[in-house]
Amino acid sequence: MAHVELIKTVQSTFSLFGLVLNRNLAASLVKQLVNIAENERDDWITQIAERILEQNLPDPHVEIKHIKLALEECVKPDSLKDTETVLNAVNAFDIPKIKYDISKNKFVMSKVQTDLYSDAINKTHVFRDRLDLLWYRTKRHEFFAAPKFGETKDNKFDLVPIEYLLSEAQTEDVCIMGIVAQFTDNQYYLEDSGGNVKLDLKKANFQNGLVMEGSIVIANGFYEDKIFKVQDVFFPPAEKSENSRVDFGNLNTFGGPSPVLLKTSEKLDAYEKSSQDMIVFISELWLDNATVLSKFKTMLDGYSDFPPVAFVICGNFLSFPLSVTSVSKAKEGFKKLADIIMQYTNIYSSSKFIFVPGPYDLGSPKILPRAPLPKFITEDFSSSIPGSIFASNPCRIQYCTKEIVVLREDMLTKMCRNTINFPDEGLICDHFARSIISQSHLTPLSLPVIPIYWKHDHALQIYPTPDLIVVADQFEAYTTKYTGCYVINPGMFPKNNFAFKAYVPSSETIEDCEIPAEIT
Repeated sequence: MAHVELIKTVQSTFSLFGLVLNRNLAASLVKQLVNIAENERDDWITQIAERILEQNLPDPHVEIKHIKLALEECVKPDSLKDTETVLNAVNAFDIPKIKYDISKNKFVMSKVQTDLYSDAINKTHVFRDRLDLLWYRTKRHEFFAAPKFGETKDNKFDLVPIEYLLSEAQTEDVCIMGIVAQFTDNQYYLEDSGGNVKLDLKKANFQNGLVMEGSIVIANGFYEDKIFKVQDVFFPPAEKSENSRVDFGNLNTFGGPSPVLLKTSEKLDAYEKSSQDMIVFISELWLDNATVLSKFKTMLDGYSDFPPVAFVICGNFLSFPLSVTSVSKAKEGFKKLADIIMQYTNIYSSSKFIFVPGPYDLGSPKILPRAPLPKFITEDFSSSIPGSIFASNPCRIQYCTKEIVVLREDMLTKMCRNTINFPDEGLICDHFARSIISQSHLTPLSLPVIPIYWKHDHALQIYPTPDLIVVADQFEAYTTKYTGCYVINPGMFPKNNFAFKAYVPSSETIEDCEIPAEIT
């Protein structure tokens, strides 16, 4: 009889949490609870229900596997779950898509099946989805949000669609948002899903950032004689990462095997703060160059006693353009690299080696996102170095609660080459960081400049904003920060005094490192 009452208590408690537990499972759970003191049972039932709720079930019905996992967490609260990975690399084709759902009036997340040769309709979605994301993100910003009932609207702006200009409404001192387009030579337009308008930029004041064809900007000015005469051009305001996640709760927006966002894991946060783990970033490791391999060996010498948790190595992996000898040289180079790594037992046994292909590496065409290096080149290295991970370009890396995005592309150079207005002051790397974070996109350029697989443009989104963005570029090495997010370029290893960057997640610091010329 006592068991019957306890079963009812379990089911009613689960019901209060919005969970459905059938009687058989409730009876199984009660068998585990009868050995617990009667005055502690209610707390245990509540804890178990809370742990199940954190698993983000696809529907309210609880299964036996959910109960088992919840019980393990209650019995061993300090142990990590199977999905709470300390380090995980996420390929671009496994990244969830985030877009604004008008019917639900919020941002939603979905999975996308890999499709490199998608229908032409997906091309029209590329910039429409980018614009929708920034439009609705901006509309809820404090400067653009509609005033609440009884609230006076001071120091706020009205953001209107372009079609608004064609009506009889106010056409002075308005803000419009759209994609910068060039339909005819030397004539720029601003375009959104409702139309386009010709821009007069002669007296425009460009705020910080790099504006190019394909950028999404806000223009302030007045409409006259079918031309929008621009006074100010600026990017949509960036949004803090924690604000972006409001729509998703603890759903995993970053990607990876965990159903919940590991950024919120208290156990991983404690592990991260207690460790001094380091992640090393290197770009252009030429495996066919004896000097480069020698310098890499010198670097491993320095880290042999305190191995980094990971070496993130970006291409290109050969010093010369693709040729008939590229395959043999690449396989030979990876064999030499494996031989070097195996000389350092500590590093070999504890460090991960994550390889991100460059634009001129073997395998995929120069279209983003790029697939990992071909297996017929890397299989020998993978069998020799168990900690090797061959990732896509771009890829994402989750270390404990930190979110890292890695892209190997000459982005800063291309953006500078295509910018409409080059900034007069400030560091160019600061303008670059502001541009990509405000655009929530790694490559805010037109498709002819940066070709992208239409259906996988979302893999280049950076929304919500991560903790660290690594853009390995031929430009000189730099470290900058915008809205709490580091943006770094490790620089070209062979052409920059064998320089690289080291990131310490626990202290959120970036260390500039290089190997002096006299050390071999």
